[in-house]
Amino acid sequence: MTNYDMDIIETQDRCDRFEHAINCMDISPIAMMSFERVAKENGITLKHLLETWLLNALDRELSKDNPQSEFSFMEDSYG
Repeated sequence: MTNYDMDIIETQDRCDRFEHAINCMDISPIAMMSFERVAKENGITLKHLLETWLLNALDRELSKDNPQSEFSFMEDSYG
C-alpha cells in the first residue's frame, strides 16, 4: 500500500467521523432556550456561543483517537 492510498483512507476516515459527529447532534427546544439564556447572561450572541461549542465538540470528536490531528483554529479563532 502506498502513502497515497494511506492518505485516501485517512481522509475518508476523517470525513466519516465528521459526518457521524454532525449526525449525533440533537438539540431539543428546552436545551435551545437554555443556550439562549447562557448567551444572554454572558453578553455574547447565541450564534457565537453555538459556533464555539460546536467547533470545540467537533475538535474533540475528530481528534479523540489521534491527539496529533487537533485543529489549530481553536487557538487562532477561539482561544
